[in-house]
Amino acid sequence: MSAAIQAPNPWHREALAQMQAQQQEGRLPHALLLSAAAGTGALQLAQSLVQWLLCERPRGGLACGECQGCHLSTSGTHPDLLRVAPAETGKAIRIDQVREVVEFSARTAQYSGYRVVLLEPAEAMNRASQNALLKTLEEPGAQTLLLLVSYRTSALLPTVLSRCQMRRLGTPDEALALEWLAPQVGGMTPAQALLTAAGGAPIKALALEQSDGFAARGKAVAVLHRVALGEISAVSAARQLNPSDVADWLASCHGWVHQALRQANGLPGVDDPQLRGPLAALAQVPQARLLAFAEALVRARRLHASGANPNKDLLLEQLMLVLAGIEQVAQL
Repeated sequence: MSAAIQAPNPWHREALAQMQAQQQEGRLPHALLLSAAAGTGALQLAQSLVQWLLCERPRGGLACGECQGCHLSTSGTHPDLLRVAPAETGKAIRIDQVREVVEFSARTAQYSGYRVVLLEPAEAMNRASQNALLKTLEEPGAQTLLLLVSYRTSALLPTVLSRCQMRRLGTPDEALALEWLAPQVGGMTPAQALLTAAGGAPIKALALEQSDGFAARGKAVAVLHRVALGEISAVSAARQLNPSDVADWLASCHGWVHQALRQANGLPGVDDPQLRGPLAALAQVPQARLLAFAEALVRARRLHASGANPNKDLLLEQLMLVLAGIEQVAQL
C-alpha cells in the first residue's frame, strides 16, 4: 500500500523544484526558513521537501510513496525526522522541545541520509527557546536540515534570522489560486469571494467556506454601514459582530472596505452576490471616513499580529468609533 505523499500546492511547485536543485548541487543550507502568510500552504511545501529528502527512491520531483522511508515519514515515525509544534494551537513551543532538537541534531542518522527537523510555526518559540536553538542553527551537524516555517518572522530574534537562509514565498498568483479553488467551492464566483475574504490565501479561503463568519458577511457589512450612519452605537455593533477569530475578521473587514472604496471611485471589484447591496451602501460613506477606518484596521492587524493579545471587545469598539467619525485613528 502506498504512503500518502504530500504534493506541494500548484503555486509552490517551482519553489520545491528550486530547493531540490539546491540539494542536488550541494547548496541546500543546514537551516532554512520558509516565510509565508498563514493559509498559503507553506507547511504543505515543507512536508513535500521533508518527504522527498527522506525518500529512498524519489521520482518526478516527489517522494515515491513506496519505500520504507516514505511509510515512516508519512506516519510520523521516521527516526531521522523530528516534528516540533506547540502542544496546543496558540500555545508556545516549550524550551524542552527545543532541547530535544539540540539532542536530535547531535545524533547519527539511522538511515544514512538526512536528519530533518520540521519546526512550525517558528514564532511560537519564546525568546528563551529561540536562544536555546542558536548554536544548533549554526552548527547542526552533517546531513542535517533544520526547516523552520514562520507566518510572522518579525517575532523571530535577529540572531535566529541571521543563522537561517530565508525563502519568502509571497502570496500565490491569483489566477493560479482561483484555478485551484474554484472546483472545490462550486465555481469561480464563490472562489473569488472567498479568496478576497481570505486576503489571497487559498488554503484559508477553502476553510472560510464552512465558517459562520463568511456566511454572515453581508450582515456584517450592513452593520458597518449602520455604524457609519450613526444608527447604532459602537458598543452595540461590536456585540453584533463578535467574531470568533479576530485576525480573520480584521483581514476580511479590510477587504470589504477596500472594495467599498473601489466602488466609490468607479473601479471594478469582486462580484460577490451577497455583498453587492451592502458594499454599495458602504461606498456612500464619506471616503475620508472609510480611509481612516482602513488605516485603523491596518494598525489593529499589526497590533494583533504582534502577539499583544488586545481585548477583543475594546478593539472592536475603538474600530467602530473610527468608522463613526468619533475617534481618531492614532488612538488605536
